[in-house]
Amino acid sequence: MTTYRVALISDLELLTRTRVEFFANIHKDMTDTQKAEIYSCNKAYFEETLKDNTFTAYLAFDGGMLVATSGVNFYKTPPNPKNPTGKTAYISNMFTKPEYRGKGIATRLFEMTVAEAQKRGCGKVVLHATDMGRPIYEKFGFFIPNGAMEYYFEGEQVK
Repeated sequence: MTTYRVALISDLELLTRTRVEFFANIHKDMTDTQKAEIYSCNKAYFEETLKDNTFTAYLAFDGGMLVATSGVNFYKTPPNPKNPTGKTAYISNMFTKPEYRGKGIATRLFEMTVAEAQKRGCGKVVLHATDMGRPIYEKFGFFIPNGAMEYYFEGEQVK
């Protein structure tokens, strides 16, 4: 039987290891050095954001084994007509171990995550979907907006 609960600061190690597993699952060519860096940065991130309540994670267990996670970050943007409060939630850290996929666990975690965003008064929820996760999010009414652009600093300076 699958059980669900909110993550606590005592789950820091579990969250961090699962985040590395998530990336290793997507990026098969990750080196041990990259995994170590992702581990270190995520551990510091989770420790800070769980304490200051700007990140909430939900965990799914089969017995004592963690089988899936979800997370949601909270921040504000300048208010606009579609989101007058500016309160925004960014869903991340959605991961289900391969052998537990297709059993509704991710859907349940996603429901919990979206409910938390709604409870906190967020007017907008954002996420980046993998091909595997996209059907779950579309079922909830998520869509891909037009016009968004991104840039990642990768050791270079903007001129």
